[in-house]
Amino acid sequence: MAALAESFGRGAMTNHWIDVKNSDCILIMGANPAENHPVSFRWINEARKKGALVISVDPRFTRTSSQADYFSQLRSGTDIAFLGGMIKYILENKKYFRQYVAEYTNAGFILKDSFDFKDGLFSGFDPQTRTYDKTLWAFESDENGNPKTDKSLRHPRCVFLALRKHFRRYDPDTVSSITGTPRKQLEQIYQAYASTGARDKAGTVMYAMGWTQHTVGVQNIRAMAIIQLLLGNMGVAGGGVNALRGESNVQGSTDHGILYHIWPGYLKTPKASQTSLDAYNKACTSINKDSLSANWWSNYPKYSVSLLKSFFGKNATADNEFGYHWLPKIDDDQTCSWMDLFDQMYKGTFSGFFAWGQNPASSGANANKTRQALASLDWMVNVNMFENETGSFWQGPGMDPEKIKTRAMWSIRSACPGISDGYIPKTAMILPIC
Repeated sequence: MAALAESFGRGAMTNHWIDVKNSDCILIMGANPAENHPVSFRWINEARKKGALVISVDPRFTRTSSQADYFSQLRSGTDIAFLGGMIKYILENKKYFRQYVAEYTNAGFILKDSFDFKDGLFSGFDPQTRTYDKTLWAFESDENGNPKTDKSLRHPRCVFLALRKHFRRYDPDTVSSITGTPRKQLEQIYQAYASTGARDKAGTVMYAMGWTQHTVGVQNIRAMAIIQLLLGNMGVAGGGVNALRGESNVQGSTDHGILYHIWPGYLKTPKASQTSLDAYNKACTSINKDSLSANWWSNYPKYSVSLLKSFFGKNATADNEFGYHWLPKIDDDQTCSWMDLFDQMYKGTFSGFFAWGQNPASSGANANKTRQALASLDWMVNVNMFENETGSFWQGPGMDPEKIKTRAMWSIRSACPGISDGYIPKTAMILPIC
């Protein structure tokens, strides 16, 4: 979401499932849709019937790989090197869609001379705090505050030439040594996918957890966004950067308002200090002064009112601020993220927990701390199709069942109605399923 929002303004897949049938080339990395997203693969097959090429890049040979025209293996976690090599190939061989790049991307924007990249670090890095001063990464502006541009893409400090300089190091031999992919295979795939950088062609990329669940997941997707923009594969039928959903409906959690900090439609959850709808809208609305900007989020007040009306129907009126005051607000100094939730659990600030379609004892950022947090609960319910580490967290490394505070622990196998396992270190309790 962070990568797509930064690149295109919204954190959702950019195209519809059915639109995949319009693609001339489909690149699948970090995903196995033939096995895990079979409905989406239906539209891949429709594209293949019309002559589309399918490329599977994966550390394993999967069912998707068996259906692909090109399959390439790479070492797990080397996706950025693979994609960086493709960016260099596109730039050096002039495979980019020049008119699209000049007119519809920031490639012609002129960077301030404070921007630099050296020895693996961008300008503005503070080694003490390990943070960047991002004000140094700005564009030069005209008298109206709009970025200065050079659509010829020749200005020495334009984004396009900075991009070319940055990715110059991703030569085929270096990429091959990092990814383990033979140079011939790399060039074959680069050539095939770069062929979509033409007015009458379109390529799409499909990815899932194999890209997102890395410490550099955002960078994986940003690299692919750069490729799609260079090739002009955005805003066209059969193009796009398209995320596949996964357990437990990662993308859908934003659409359904399951995340604490986002309302449906990627609207922000209001803070307690935003005591009126007007104050909320003003704090959340961003306006780009550039006359060429789509100014997507300048429409924020329309989106928020539309959502409130969908919640409250005819009861949402201008007189009551469309029901804005009926919804809960977050304290300004409080977060309810995954990390904070388990930190508070670890400190013993709440007593019960439902784990539904997830496995925090294994997939949490600090699994040892997560298990210790679970051990501090009074009760916990774990609902999953299969037994997992959360359902038996007391058996994990460093855990002593005699010291576990949890008095009631139920593990429910949701795939098997009527079957329930109950565990309690000192007193057994079983939750029946009707």
